[in-house]
Amino acid sequence: MQKSNHLPTLALNFNDLASVRSIIRAYITSTRRVSQPARERDEQIHVLESLYLRLTNIPINGAEMTIPLRVAEVAVLDCAIAGFCAFVRKKVSPSHERDETLRDVERLRQTLARIR
Repeated sequence: MQKSNHLPTLALNFNDLASVRSIIRAYITSTRRVSQPARERDEQIHVLESLYLRLTNIPINGAEMTIPLRVAEVAVLDCAIAGFCAFVRKKVSPSHERDETLRDVERLRQTLARIR
């Protein structure tokens, strides 16, 4: 976590980046399927789609990268991660792998909370 140019930044490695991309796509798909269209929902999806596009345009070089985030992106990414964790806890049977994945994702969420 670093601050530059007054924008919150998030440090991600290759695996984190891939995970965040997957979480965003899954959250957008789920939200569209289970939520009624509303201005707030549509704005949240728009911000997530924009963030997803930025993340897909980052060249994969295996090194850690620092991603600048707008305040709105931090908030919706936090919602997406919380939604992902709730879904996994509800739908995936407890296992060492599931619990390890959730711990990693929750650590990422804690990092987001610190940069808010």
